[in-house]
Amino acid sequence: MSAPMSAIELHGCRGCGSAVVEVMLEWAGVEFTYREVESWEPGPATDALKAINPLAQVPTLKLADGTIVTESAAIIIALAEWHPRAGLLPPPDDTRRAQALRWIAFIAGNMYPAISVGDFPERWVKSDAARAELKDGCVERLKAYWGILEQSLDPGPYLLGEEICALDVYAAMLSRWRPGRTWIDANCPRVAGSIALTEQHPIVVRVWARNFKR
Repeated sequence: MSAPMSAIELHGCRGCGSAVVEVMLEWAGVEFTYREVESWEPGPATDALKAINPLAQVPTLKLADGTIVTESAAIIIALAEWHPRAGLLPPPDDTRRAQALRWIAFIAGNMYPAISVGDFPERWVKSDAARAELKDGCVERLKAYWGILEQSLDPGPYLLGEEICALDVYAAMLSRWRPGRTWIDANCPRVAGSIALTEQHPIVVRVWARNFKR
């Protein structure tokens, strides 16, 4: 069954994880309404988000029939399945598809939590000292995860070969956060080169201009 693609709403926040979903939607040629919400701030936008996603997290995608899709990795994969001709992911019979899914899951399951915990350490520990230590620990874990990407992937020139895919955009978005591009450029040169190429894609350029400072 194909997903209804008219009147889609994307609840997002500039500079946050919704950026990759913006790219995917534009890449697939899907029209959507963007609804800005800083979910850590109380207000009508946050209340509207909580009504469809109890965690009040972005990105949250609402389809025309009311179906709610959350979690950036899930949204990426769903859009790739609904729009196979867009090429968001390699074809299902291509082994690169499995690799793309592997590393998208790696980012979502390891890197994203380290960023989230580091952004809001007060949700986990009480004292200022513990919060500072936790935040520093998250940065060290992120450095280790970037190192795994650098050691495991052989960009040529994109992360999985000659063609850009959703994994490239996902990694490029993560590079905008801790430990930061300066560290990634210095310590993960192969991955950094691939990210730099990804960020030259016209759709990425357009979406990044709305989300990230150069």
